[in-house]
Amino acid sequence: MSATALAPLAAAPRAAARRAGRSSAAARGPRLRATYGPIGESIEKKIAEELAPEVLVVNDDSEKHANHKGLHDGHAGVRSNESHFSVTVVSEQFAGMTPIKRHRLVNSILQKEFDDGLHALQLSTKTPAEWEKTNK
Repeated sequence: MSATALAPLAAAPRAAARRAGRSSAAARGPRLRATYGPIGESIEKKIAEELAPEVLVVNDDSEKHANHKGLHDGHAGVRSNESHFSVTVVSEQFAGMTPIKRHRLVNSILQKEFDDGLHALQLSTKTPAEWEKTNK
């Protein structure tokens, strides 16, 4: 099952608000909530707390990998049905960092989730300026 935390469409009003000189918080509007298990919830919570993202999208891609040989039979270290996620994070804290440093930062934030069964994490990490350039 795929689940989305903060939908990227919420970013458009915030970007417009920044250009108009209003705070992005005022432009947020209703926050969309995803439904997933404890690992997905923890991913969303920790990234939100640590990186204060303007955009955070968390997708549980585990169903796409449910039949992979060795994944859930103990050989891959996966102890949960939540094993594969793709995450988009847009945060000012990424400014001046290389993509590999951004990914290492997010991976370090989520070390406990990896220990608890997160097997694969696909990341898209951008600064707000990079996000605006690619999402006009």
